[in-house]
Amino acid sequence: MEASELAQWTPIRLTLERPEPVVDWCDLRGIAFREPFFMQTVARWANQSADGGEAPRPVIRTVLSALEAVDTIGECLEPSGFIFHMSRCGSTVLSRLFGTVPDTVVVSEAEPINSFLEADPDELNEAALVVCLRLMIRALGRKRFGDERHYVVKFSSWNVRRLALLRAAFPNTPWVFVYRQPVEVINSVLKGSPGWMQLQRFPAQAEYLLGIPAVECAAMPPEEFCARGLASFCAMALAADDGHALFINYRDLPQAAWGPVAHHFNIPLAAEHVARMREEARYSAKETDRRPFVADEAEKRSASAEIRALSTRWLGELFAEMQARRAAAIEP
Repeated sequence: MEASELAQWTPIRLTLERPEPVVDWCDLRGIAFREPFFMQTVARWANQSADGGEAPRPVIRTVLSALEAVDTIGECLEPSGFIFHMSRCGSTVLSRLFGTVPDTVVVSEAEPINSFLEADPDELNEAALVVCLRLMIRALGRKRFGDERHYVVKFSSWNVRRLALLRAAFPNTPWVFVYRQPVEVINSVLKGSPGWMQLQRFPAQAEYLLGIPAVECAAMPPEEFCARGLASFCAMALAADDGHALFINYRDLPQAAWGPVAHHFNIPLAAEHVARMREEARYSAKETDRRPFVADEAEKRSASAEIRALSTRWLGELFAEMQARRAAAIEP
C-alpha cells in the first residue's frame, strides 16, 4: 500500500518483534471513537464488517518505519490534553464527556501506546521510544471526518509511570491527573483486578513498570501490592508536575470536565456542548449501552482495618498533597 493511502488508516496494534517491530492498521474512516476504550471501537468496526455480509475489511501490517512515512501526509492533530489517573477514579467519565464534543477526537487507553510504554529498554532505547511515541500518538489522532480540531488522549493508569517519555514527546501538552480517596480506589481495584495488578506474578516487570522491588513481590499480600502500586502512580504524577498539570478529584466530576479541564486543555465549549456533556454524565461511563450511572461511594468507603492502615501508610501524604495542589489550582 502506498504511504498516501496508508496515511488515511489508523494503527491498532504494535508488536515488538525482532529484527523490526510491526504495526497493524485498519481503515477507521467514518468510525467515531464513542466506546469507553479504543479497542472496543476497533471491535465494533470489525463486527460491523462481518455483519454486513461482506468479507471483513483488511488489516494491513507494516514495519515500524511506516509511522514516520505517513506522519507528514494528511492531517495529524497535536494533542490538546492528556488524561492520567490513579485507577478507578472517574477518568473514563472525563474522556467520554469530551468524546461528545463534535470536533474533538478522544483516544482512550490505546493498545499501541501501551505496547510502547511497556517495552523493554533492550528493544527500544529511550530516544527511539520518544520518537516512536510521538509518531504513534499523532497517527492515532489523524483527522478521519475532516472537521476535528481538538484531540484528547486518555492513558492507562500505569502509564503515568512513563510520564517522562510522554513529556519528552509532547513537552507543551497540558495534562490532568484524576485521583480519588485511596480507600475507595483500593476497594475497587481489589474487587475487579485491573491488568497492572497481574504484575505481581512477574516481579521483574513489577519493578520496572511500578517501582515495587522484585524481591518483595512474592511474599507481599495483594492488598499491599495494590496500595504500593497506586502510591507509585500518585508519586510520579506529583513529581512530574511541571506547570502543565491539573489535579482533579473524583468528586469534582462531572462538572470539572466542562469547567477547569476544558479551560486547561484550551477546548472552547458552546452551551450545546455542555448540554451534551451533562446528558452523557447521566450514564455509566464504562458501559457501551445507555445504563444509568449509580453512585457507589458508600460501598467503596467501607473497608477493613488492614486496608485503611495500608491506605494511610502508602497514600495518606500523597493524597493530602494532591488535594493541596487541586485546591491551589481550581478553588477561588
